[in-house]
Amino acid sequence: MDPSDFKPRNSRYDAQISVFGSKLQKKLEDANLFVVGSGALGCEFLKNLALMGVSCGEQGKLTLTDDDVIEKSNLSRQFLFRDWNIGQAKSTVAASAAALINPHLKIEALQNRVSPESENVFDDTFWENLTAVVNALDNVNARLYVDQRCLYFQKPLLESGTLGAKCNTQMIIPHLTENYGASRDPPEKQAPMCTVHSFPHNIDHCLTWARSEFEGLVEKTPTEVNAYLSNPVDYTNAMTKAGDAQSRDTLERVLECLEKEKCETFQDCITWARLRYPLVLGLLFFLYGRAYLILFSDVMLTLTSGLKIILLIG
Repeated sequence: MDPSDFKPRNSRYDAQISVFGSKLQKKLEDANLFVVGSGALGCEFLKNLALMGVSCGEQGKLTLTDDDVIEKSNLSRQFLFRDWNIGQAKSTVAASAAALINPHLKIEALQNRVSPESENVFDDTFWENLTAVVNALDNVNARLYVDQRCLYFQKPLLESGTLGAKCNTQMIIPHLTENYGASRDPPEKQAPMCTVHSFPHNIDHCLTWARSEFEGLVEKTPTEVNAYLSNPVDYTNAMTKAGDAQSRDTLERVLECLEKEKCETFQDCITWARLRYPLVLGLLFFLYGRAYLILFSDVMLTLTSGLKIILLIG
C-alpha cells in the first residue's frame, strides 16, 4: 500500500481519497453504472453517486431509466423533485437535479421499463459494458428480471427496497454471493402507491385505487370542508403557514367543493353523487377489464383453442 495514494489532491473528493485512495477514486469516476428507478431510493442513490464522483470521469457514464412520471404524492420523499415538476418524467428531472449537484456527472436519462420488451434498448452490448447495476425498484418482478440479467452477464448488483419504515439492502457479487432470485421475498401485503396510480395491473391494485378515490371524494374532502367552515380563520392561517404543495391542493379542493359543488340540501347531495357515479364506474370498469385481460389472457386463449378443437371434431 503506497501512502502517496492517500494524499489530498485538492479536489472535492479528498475526504474519500484519504480513506480509499486515489486509484479507487479513479475507478469510481470512470465507472459505467446503470441505475434502475428514480423514486425515493433512486433520488437518494443519485445524490450520493453525484457527491462521490461516480461516473464523473472522462470514461464514466451513468444510465438512469424510469418509465414513471412525477405525482404530487411523490414530493414528500423524493427530494430531487419540486411541485413544478409534477407530470414530468422522473428520470429526466432526477438526472438534471443530480447534474446540478455535480456538473461533471455524465448521466443519460431514459424512460424505458427494464423488461424483456425493452431488450432492443438494453441489449447485450449495453449489459456487457456495464461496471455495476443499482436497483431502486418497487416491485418484485422487475427486481427478478434485472437480477437474471446481472447473473447472466456477471455484473455486480446493489439490490434494495423499502416499504413504509422498513428497508433492506443486498450486495450481489458474481461468484461470491447468492443472487436476489435465489431466495424469495414474502408476498407484498401493500401495493406501492406509485404503481397503483400509474400502472395498476392486478385486482389488488384496482381495489386499492378505488378505495383511495372513494376516500378522497366522500371522506377526506368533506372533512377538510367541515374543518374550514367550523373555523375559517385558523384553518386558512394553518394552510398558509404550511405553504407546501399538498396544502395548496387541499385548499383548491375545499374551494371547488364550496363554489362549484356546494350541496345545501340532502337532495343536492344525491344529485352530486349521481353525477359522480358514471365517471368512477367507468374508470373502475376500465381498470378491472384491463386487469382481467392481463390475469386471465392465457386461460381464455386455452379455452378458446379448446372450443375450436371441439367444434372441428363435432
